[in-house]
Amino acid sequence: MTVVGIVAGYADGALSLLRAYVDAVLAAGGTPVVLPAAFGPGDDRLEEALRPVEALLLTGGGDISPERYGARPSTTLDHVDPVRDDMELRTLAWAERAGVRVCGICRGAQLMAVAHGGSLFQDLPAAGFDAHVDVQHDRGYATLRHGLKAEPETLTSAVLGDLDEVNTHHHQAVRSPGEGLTATAWSSDGVIEAIEGPGLLGLQWHPETLCATDPRHLRPFQ
Repeated sequence: MTVVGIVAGYADGALSLLRAYVDAVLAAGGTPVVLPAAFGPGDDRLEEALRPVEALLLTGGGDISPERYGARPSTTLDHVDPVRDDMELRTLAWAERAGVRVCGICRGAQLMAVAHGGSLFQDLPAAGFDAHVDVQHDRGYATLRHGLKAEPETLTSAVLGDLDEVNTHHHQAVRSPGEGLTATAWSSDGVIEAIEGPGLLGLQWHPETLCATDPRHLRPFQ
C-alpha cells in the first residue's frame, strides 16, 4: 500500500488535522502517516521524516502568509503559521525533486500555486466572490455547494468524472497558478477550483468530506 504523508498544522496548542483526510486515504487503500508542522527552517529532520513517504497530501488549514507571494496583508487573515508555511513549501519541493505525487486540497492547492510563483486572492468576498464561504450563517463545515466545470482531457476532469457540483469552504483562492501549473477547473462564478502540473493536483473544494456518502469523491485520493 502507498504510504501517504499528511501534513498536520497546529491550533490551540494541539495538532490539527480533520479526521476525514485520514479516513479518505484509508478508504482509497493508502497508509496515512501524519507529519506535524514542527520542523522549522533548517531542521534537517524533515528529510528523515519524509523518507518513507510515497505520496503527499497537503490539507486545508489557515491562511498562507501574503509575504510568501510578494503581497502585503489586505484583509483579516486566519491562523497564519510561518513554520507550517515553510515546512510545507520545503516538503512540496522535496516531493517534486523525488517524483512523489502530490494532492493539495484547499490551502494545499493554494500552497502549490505560491510555491510556483503564483498568487492568491486574500479574501474572496472582498474581491467580489461571495459564494464560497458562509459569512452569515454557520451551516457546518464545507456544506455550501456550487457548480464546477473542468477542462476536458485533464487529470481534473478524470477525477471529477460526471460530477458537476462540489462543496466549498474557503475565503481565499488561487489568483494565478504560477509557472508550470495550469488552471483546469472553475466554479460557476469564475474562481479557479483546480490546478495541475506533472505529478501535482490541487483542488479547492473538499472531497474528503463527501467521499463517505459518495464514493465518486474518493478518486482524488486514489
